[in-house]
Amino acid sequence: MNTGQLCSHGTRDALGAKDQKAEQWVAAARKYNGAVKQATAQLMEDAEPLLDAEQMALLKAWFAEGFNKEINQLLYSKGLGSLGEQAAASDTEQ
Repeated sequence: MNTGQLCSHGTRDALGAKDQKAEQWVAAARKYNGAVKQATAQLMEDAEPLLDAEQMALLKAWFAEGFNKEINQLLYSKGLGSLGEQAAASDTEQ
Protein backbone atom coordinates (compact mmCIF):
# COMPACT_ATOMS: atom_id res chain seq x y z
CA MET A 1 0.00 0.00 0.00
CA ASN A 2 1.39 3.38 -0.97
CA THR A 3 1.42 6.53 1.10
CA GLY A 4 -1.99 8.16 1.06
CA GLN A 5 -3.88 4.94 0.44
CA LEU A 6 -6.16 3.33 3.00
CA CYS A 7 -6.34 -0.25 4.18
CA SER A 8 -9.93 -0.93 3.18
CA HIS A 9 -10.56 -3.65 5.75
CA GLY A 10 -8.51 -2.06 8.53
CA THR A 11 -10.33 1.26 8.19
CA ARG A 12 -13.66 -0.58 8.00
CA ASP A 13 -12.90 -2.22 11.32
CA ALA A 14 -11.56 0.99 12.89
CA LEU A 15 -14.70 2.84 11.84
CA GLY A 16 -16.91 0.07 13.18
CA ALA A 17 -18.80 -0.30 9.89
CA LYS A 18 -21.10 -3.32 9.81
CA ASP A 19 -23.03 -5.38 7.27
CA GLN A 20 -23.93 -3.60 4.01
CA LYS A 21 -22.27 -0.35 5.07
CA ALA A 22 -19.06 -2.29 5.70
CA GLU A 23 -19.15 -3.67 2.15
CA GLN A 24 -19.91 -0.22 0.75
CA TRP A 25 -17.03 1.25 2.76
CA VAL A 26 -14.58 -1.32 1.38
CA ALA A 27 -15.71 -0.50 -2.18
CA ALA A 28 -15.39 3.25 -1.53
CA ALA A 29 -11.92 2.85 0.00
CA ARG A 30 -10.77 0.76 -2.97
CA LYS A 31 -12.10 3.40 -5.36
CA TYR A 32 -10.23 6.06 -3.37
CA ASN A 33 -7.03 3.98 -3.43
CA GLY A 34 -7.27 3.70 -7.21
CA ALA A 35 -7.60 7.46 -7.51
CA VAL A 36 -4.61 7.98 -5.20
CA LYS A 37 -2.53 5.54 -7.25
CA GLN A 38 -3.45 7.32 -10.50
CA ALA A 39 -2.83 10.78 -9.03
CA THR A 40 0.56 9.72 -7.65
CA ALA A 41 1.59 8.28 -11.01
CA GLN A 42 0.46 11.47 -12.74
CA LEU A 43 2.43 13.61 -10.29
CA MET A 44 5.57 11.56 -10.93
CA GLU A 45 5.08 11.91 -14.69
CA ASP A 46 4.49 15.66 -14.42
CA ALA A 47 7.50 16.09 -12.13
CA GLU A 48 10.01 14.37 -14.45
CA PRO A 49 10.70 17.41 -16.65
CA LEU A 50 10.61 19.80 -13.68
CA LEU A 51 12.94 18.16 -11.20
CA ASP A 52 16.51 16.96 -11.35
CA ALA A 53 17.51 13.41 -10.34
CA GLU A 54 18.14 14.32 -6.70
CA GLN A 55 14.79 16.10 -6.41
CA MET A 56 12.99 13.17 -8.05
CA ALA A 57 14.60 10.77 -5.60
CA LEU A 58 13.32 12.89 -2.71
CA LEU A 59 9.83 13.11 -4.21
CA LYS A 60 9.72 9.34 -4.71
CA ALA A 61 10.86 8.83 -1.09
CA TRP A 62 7.84 10.82 0.12
CA PHE A 63 5.61 8.24 -1.55
CA ALA A 64 7.58 5.15 -0.58
CA GLU A 65 5.75 2.10 0.67
CA GLY A 66 5.96 1.69 4.40
CA PHE A 67 5.05 5.19 5.52
CA ASN A 68 1.43 4.18 6.14
CA LYS A 69 2.60 1.96 9.00
CA GLU A 70 4.37 4.91 10.61
CA ILE A 71 1.37 7.20 10.04
CA ASN A 72 -0.87 4.60 11.69
CA GLN A 73 1.43 4.47 14.72
CA LEU A 74 1.21 8.25 15.00
CA LEU A 75 -2.60 8.13 14.83
CA TYR A 76 -2.73 5.42 17.50
CA SER A 77 -0.42 7.44 19.74
CA LYS A 78 -2.92 10.31 19.52
CA GLY A 79 -5.86 8.05 20.40
CA LEU A 80 -7.17 8.02 16.84
CA GLY A 81 -6.85 4.30 16.19
CA SER A 82 -10.53 3.44 16.07
CA LEU A 83 -13.93 4.52 17.28
CA GLY A 84 -14.06 1.53 19.61
CA GLU A 85 -10.82 2.60 21.28
CA GLN A 86 -12.05 6.19 21.61
CA ALA A 87 -15.30 5.07 23.24
CA ALA A 88 -13.42 2.82 25.65
CA ALA A 89 -11.01 5.64 26.50
CA SER A 90 -13.82 8.09 27.23
CA ASP A 91 -15.61 5.48 29.36
CA THR A 92 -12.52 5.06 31.53
CA GLU A 93 -11.98 8.84 31.82
CA GLN A 94 -15.44 9.43 33.31
